[in-house]
Amino acid sequence: MGQFTLMAFVVAAAVIGGAIAARLAGIEIWKGALVGACASIAGVIASFVPGVDRNLSIPIAGLIAAGISGAAVGLTPTRTAHIAIGAALPPLIGFVLMEMGA
Repeated sequence: MGQFTLMAFVVAAAVIGGAIAARLAGIEIWKGALVGACASIAGVIASFVPGVDRNLSIPIAGLIAAGISGAAVGLTPTRTAHIAIGAALPPLIGFVLMEMGA
């Protein structure tokens, strides 16, 4: 599986995870999907920046994008944190399973 296909799966998983987290937190689903999409796309863009430590820049880009998009749609920082965690878990679990060879 190619790198771009994997990135597409990660973005889709983050959008779905953000929507599920928003639903569980009692927030509108579209806000969760939007925050998850912004965070994952910012992480993908940060992965292409040359000369920067990717282990640090990708999560920071995702958190900054989640915070900005959450504030733009009127979410408090605590509600945005719930969605950011929900958006980060599905791709993280997928990568862990992929690395374990399951």
